[in-house]
Amino acid sequence: MSKVSEHMSRTLYSTSKDTYAHEAIDEMYKNKISALLVKGESDFEWIITKTDWMLLVLKGECDPQTLKVSDLMTRIEYTVEGDETIAVACNRIQEKKVRHLPVKENGKIVGMLSVKDIEKYFLSLHKQTDF
Repeated sequence: MSKVSEHMSRTLYSTSKDTYAHEAIDEMYKNKISALLVKGESDFEWIITKTDWMLLVLKGECDPQTLKVSDLMTRIEYTVEGDETIAVACNRIQEKKVRHLPVKENGKIVGMLSVKDIEKYFLSLHKQTDF
């Protein structure tokens, strides 16, 4: 089975926890992504997603213009290693109910694997086997 490192995005998109959340969301739309990493002391420690933003805004629990990334970000609790299989990543995503897994190599985050990346992988498999 394919390895995570073969299908992850190696471009690390990030933002500061002091950035206004609407600016972070604009950055996501501009780059056609749905999550940004947030740097801590030495490495990325948090993540902010479009879903985090949308749920809060749709509930009417915030003023979108004054909300900061630090108000929305969640600590990165789940990761996957680059040399693990897509099957391991799929299981982790399903178990933990997340849509993005930061990918680590040698203890550092080096990429991101999303549900969209996994969908592309399985669609390519389907195209190879479909008659």
